[in-house]
Amino acid sequence: MVALVAFAVAACGGGSAGGADEDRPVPLSADAPAPGELLAAEPRDAPAGMVAWRVVYGSTDQAGEVIATSGVVLAPAGVPPVDARPVVAFGHGTTGVSDACAPSLSQPPLATLGGAFPLVEAGYVVAAADYIGLGTPGDHAIYVARPEGQALLDAARAAMELAPAHARPDVVLWGYSQGGQAALAAGALAASYAPELRVRGVAATAPLADVTAFLRELRDGPDSAAFTVLAAYGQSVANPTAGLADALTPAGHRLLAEARERCAPELIADTAGRGVDGLFYQDPLDGGPLAEGFARQLAEVIAPMAPVLVLQGDLDTVIRQSTTDHVVRGLCAAGTQVEYRRYPLADHGTIYPASLADLLGWIGERFAATPPPVRDICAFG
Repeated sequence: MVALVAFAVAACGGGSAGGADEDRPVPLSADAPAPGELLAAEPRDAPAGMVAWRVVYGSTDQAGEVIATSGVVLAPAGVPPVDARPVVAFGHGTTGVSDACAPSLSQPPLATLGGAFPLVEAGYVVAAADYIGLGTPGDHAIYVARPEGQALLDAARAAMELAPAHARPDVVLWGYSQGGQAALAAGALAASYAPELRVRGVAATAPLADVTAFLRELRDGPDSAAFTVLAAYGQSVANPTAGLADALTPAGHRLLAEARERCAPELIADTAGRGVDGLFYQDPLDGGPLAEGFARQLAEVIAPMAPVLVLQGDLDTVIRQSTTDHVVRGLCAAGTQVEYRRYPLADHGTIYPASLADLLGWIGERFAATPPPVRDICAFG
């Protein structure tokens, strides 16, 4: 199950998450921020040909409050084009719920964002969201679609306020695994939440779009403990009346305490081979507020939106092809154009390198002055 976070750790260049409080930029304004308002920007070391900043910006949390959240903006170095640069807003895969797990606080800097470097090399600004409550005060509602999507849209807005990035409001939303959920949620929200953005497309790599199906499928294997507790925690953040404290056994509370302190790779390794038996008094998928919260997440990502590219590995045992097929059918039924590309030899950890060339080509098409038609699987029934 370590493959679920492989994109954020291995495929993105390695390194472990961490960071001290004194490394965090201090907001420039004491006033309540507006969604997407850039509050602070701190330069970070970046590879040759790139510039980078850790940013703090306003975004709307699961309770509807606008609070400070964080992320990273990456841009090509050198003279910008006359019409500025388009933006790819990126949502990362599962890293955990502790602030130390935020990609913007990784050590060395940018260690968990290497997968976004090819997009910067292609000439785009990348606005990578940490997600609300991850790297800044508050709790991270992990696997809750709406606040993740809002954080992604607001990261793009913040990038446009960062003058040295030379970003313009043409945006493609892209995410991997948990970030695929964020990208689809952002696509569904864009017209109402951030109408000034010109969202050209939404790309979802092995998207964790159906939380209930994801958790049920994990029951087939032995490693469901960490992800089920994380998902239940996310629901408790979004809905404090969900009753998580009463639902967990003493063993479940011990695992939750560990999950709140450790990043996902270490947590998954520590719980390898462990199922959910003995963690909950009642299976959280069998009814009640937690199950209802899991089920609601699919509705948050199935909506009319800009053209969508879905990238899926047939060998993925984490986000399975059958579940992604169901999500694609839902998007088609909602009236969204969907290009669906499958990779017979790719699993959850290898789907990124297997699909990178297709992803770059598709994003380039979406940003073209006259984008070509999407190869819409929905048109074929």
